[in-house]
Amino acid sequence: MNARYDLSGVIGEGDAVKLSRFLDDNPGAVALYINSPGGSAPDGAAMAAAIERHGRVTGHIEGIAASAASLVAVSCYQVTIHEAAVLMLHEPSVFTDGPADFLRQIADTLDKMSLGYAGTYARHTGHPVERVLAWMKDETWLTAEEAVSLRFADKIQRAGGAKIAARANYFSFKAAPAQLLELARKNGWATVSPAPKKKETEDASL
Repeated sequence: MNARYDLSGVIGEGDAVKLSRFLDDNPGAVALYINSPGGSAPDGAAMAAAIERHGRVTGHIEGIAASAASLVAVSCYQVTIHEAAVLMLHEPSVFTDGPADFLRQIADTLDKMSLGYAGTYARHTGHPVERVLAWMKDETWLTAEEAVSLRFADKIQRAGGAKIAARANYFSFKAAPAQLLELARKNGWATVSPAPKKKETEDASL
């Protein structure tokens, strides 16, 4: 029987360490169930690296794999996506302030992060990095059928009910599907975010 790990909700500090330890403790086959709107870009990248290093993780997208969570998903050696689930990729971002030189450094760092993440997507899907970068720039949302067609997933799960997409303020995304915006509105997730606080680039979200 495969060991099971659930990645639910926002990816934050410490999640990469938890997953890495779990994979170290379970060297056999692992089933990773994903329902996450994303979160910390560096943590997502570290989780993807741990999954690739392990080599025996299957991904199961149950509701949503957006942002950093989609990077985690594609790093699995096989990915199944529920027919009602969605996958999204976009550029990393960060809330910060400071003088012009500091902001230029942040922008340069984000560009380098985007290139690295695009390389991971490209390696697992076979698409050119330039095409993946364009999809990331546009904030691309994929249905289950589109995810399989574009090789971000391997097969569609058509049996069983889909999970409700993970709690998130989907109004904060640039191009979230209408059904996710309605879900956020109905459940009171569409709250006004607090004023951005200065953060280091390590806290960039993906």
